[in-house]
Amino acid sequence: MSKRAPFIQIILVGVAVTLLSLLYFFYPATAHSFHPVCPFHALTGWYCPGCGSQRSVSALLHGDVLMALKKNSLLVISLPFIIYSAIVFIWNAFNDTNKMEQRVFYSPSFIKIVLLIVIVFAVMRNIPSYPFTILAPG
Repeated sequence: MSKRAPFIQIILVGVAVTLLSLLYFFYPATAHSFHPVCPFHALTGWYCPGCGSQRSVSALLHGDVLMALKKNSLLVISLPFIIYSAIVFIWNAFNDTNKMEQRVFYSPSFIKIVLLIVIVFAVMRNIPSYPFTILAPG
């Protein structure tokens, strides 16, 4: 991989995130029907772990954290980890001598725990009784 590759990745991801943020800000998923629907939910009627993510992102971009939590709490809770990982990637792209490591994210235990959380979240949000209905994006 060339030395320019991380910079190109950062620029491409930055442009993509900016364009998608503008789309979800000016055309919220709750108000416009052209946003894609979840194929899993369309086929089964069950909520996948990602159901409600588009509406959650729209709510976050409008500053409505409570609505974002209602639509997909797992997404909102995972954002600090995603942002931290992005910051470390950018830091490492610009620093050849003082690199930061993300050992936690690459440990087998962390991956298993995240997978377990995602599966439990998916199951719990499909239980049709209170308090589990709070997790449904409805």
